[in-house]
Amino acid sequence: MYFQSFVVISLLVLFNYAACIDYDGWLNIKIEHTINCGSEKYCSRGNIALKSIRAGAAVIDQIQFNKQHIDELKTLADIDSFYTIRSLVTSADNSKGTEFYSSVKAKAFLDNGLSDVINAWVLPNGAVIAVSFQVTNSSQPLPNRASNKINSNFYLRYVEQAPVPDTATYIQKLEREREAREKGDVKDNKSFLAKYWMYIVPIAIFVMISGASNPEPAAQGGR
Repeated sequence: MYFQSFVVISLLVLFNYAACIDYDGWLNIKIEHTINCGSEKYCSRGNIALKSIRAGAAVIDQIQFNKQHIDELKTLADIDSFYTIRSLVTSADNSKGTEFYSSVKAKAFLDNGLSDVINAWVLPNGAVIAVSFQVTNSSQPLPNRASNKINSNFYLRYVEQAPVPDTATYIQKLEREREAREKGDVKDNKSFLAKYWMYIVPIAIFVMISGASNPEPAAQGGR
């Protein structure tokens, strides 16, 4: 029963995500890092491939760390430094690719048994605007693991675009109003009170004050 409920919830989440995406196509994320790269600053760590952004199913292929990788990570951890990732994202509409950078503390990465979470933030048009890495919350130190294989979970995150102000239309409206004023075509539809309230109000206040300070004498009663 629990498994069936989990499957139903998962399908609903995937359906809601797919409904938010206006574009569908393939997506590829090439992952590089900065350890055990020899003379190069960045070298390959793996690849994430998606045949369909809407489906969200990813194939993750990553290297297995060797002793050199671990030693360099420990060196970074000893100085409380960062383990840095570079991601190159390509798609059907972006063949040149877009680079993103993300870092986590090397010690945290080691303490979590080389486990991390990779998030790709996607707009409704299918464009990836960020790729972030973070360590998981599971505490599995590396010595307790059977291998030095990286354990990554990948998620597509939907980003809803905020409404963009229509600046061009507003500027055109201002231009039309300016031209109308210059031609004298603008009609003043304000009421008499709206036009001259600044003159009427002081006079009304003056009359009220005068009436209050000079009350009319009461009529004398007959004898």
